[in-house]
Amino acid sequence: MRVSVLLVGVVGAGLLLSSAPPVRQAQYLTLRRNGAALSTDSLSSRFEVSPGAGHVLTLTIVPADAPDDPGLTIMVDEFKPVPQVYRFKEILSGHIREASYRVGSVSAESKACALNDGEVRVTAVDAEHHLLTGTYRAVLCQTNVARSAARRLVLEGSFSFPYEDR
Repeated sequence: MRVSVLLVGVVGAGLLLSSAPPVRQAQYLTLRRNGAALSTDSLSSRFEVSPGAGHVLTLTIVPADAPDDPGLTIMVDEFKPVPQVYRFKEILSGHIREASYRVGSVSAESKACALNDGEVRVTAVDAEHHLLTGTYRAVLCQTNVARSAARRLVLEGSFSFPYEDR
């Protein structure tokens, strides 16, 4: 709804003031698996932040063609609601930053790969509207097949998506 008010001054000059509703950022959530774009299910996908000290941010991104599967889950501990880069677990860091992917017959985990170089990059936080904006990249290795047959999956994307406090 747009409201306009015409104010007439003492000398007869008019001034038009306008009040438009605040513009809200568009929401989006993308997912690519090994470079191929996948549609996401925004109803099944969710971002959650746990309460208390040492917040844990959990990103759950579900492909549209598998809405009943868990999809990609990324956990980041020590989350602060400010723009920041959260790199996946480093040796002896004590931080939990890992990912898992379960869709159809494919199961994969970031901890199963020798190199765990994923990250979640938060570029903007709108605390008023509970909206996070940024990118993610997770490198995972299959865990439901023999190690010699395991594939390496690179899951990445961008988001401007609402989060819930849990």
